[in-house]
Amino acid sequence: MSKKDELRTSLGKMVAKMDDPKYKSRYANFNKTLQFNFTDSEEDNCHIVFHEGTAKIVDGVNETAELVITTTTDAIMAIMDGSLSPTRAFMGGRVKAKGPMNDLIKLQALMK
Repeated sequence: MSKKDELRTSLGKMVAKMDDPKYKSRYANFNKTLQFNFTDSEEDNCHIVFHEGTAKIVDGVNETAELVITTTTDAIMAIMDGSLSPTRAFMGGRVKAKGPMNDLIKLQALMK
């Protein structure tokens, strides 16, 4: 599997959780865009659009995203496979985040 495919599979775990009724109801009114900027692979930059309890991955940059995560592809894949805590990654400087803190904290549940 290529690195890009591994990355999309990792991010797909966030999107797949939206099929679970528990997450669907929790994010029912969460209408935001989460931009991922990868410092090691700009061509892999993408964003996830959350809308009324659904989510989809879109390639490229969304300049108006409310939430922005800047990191490496390896760091986000480690977070998504559980080998790196999102909090530890943020506190250790491996992940930088912009946007309302409440929204960023809410997204942590999808990254576990």
